[in-house]
Amino acid sequence: IFLSAMAKDVVSRLKSTGADDESILATVTIGLSIYTAVLGCALVLVGKFRLASYCQMLPSSVVGGYLAFIGFFCGQAGLALMAKLDVTGLAQWYKFLDIDALMLLAPGVIGGCAIYFSVRAFRHMAALPSCIIMLLVVFYSILWATGTSVQEAT
Repeated sequence: IFLSAMAKDVVSRLKSTGADDESILATVTIGLSIYTAVLGCALVLVGKFRLASYCQMLPSSVVGGYLAFIGFFCGQAGLALMAKLDVTGLAQWYKFLDIDALMLLAPGVIGGCAIYFSVRAFRHMAALPSCIIMLLVVFYSILWATGTSVQEAT
């Protein structure tokens, strides 16, 4: 999700300079690869020099707040992706109340809740993969039953 936010920012900046689509795609692809490699190297160095123990010095309220923000950010980004909207903060959540957005959100939210409750009810390692497979089976069954193509559904 953070990489998608970075990619979106790079795309918008390059479009404002008048770059063509091929240049934008190349820049974003190479950029994301470099960002990921740098992060990987940094994590290897943290492990090699045993710096992770310093994280224990952070107050738990700081760590909890950071993790809460990550959860909020990921949840908001997931809803925005499902609704095909650009939502960057709590002040823009009104966009989710549009009837078209609600129609796009409903299957994802219902599926997410079904996965959550199923994994909690059936404490087995196959619960999550089974739920994901069932969602795909239900999705394509509904498409087949209604005669809808994948392009029309998305």
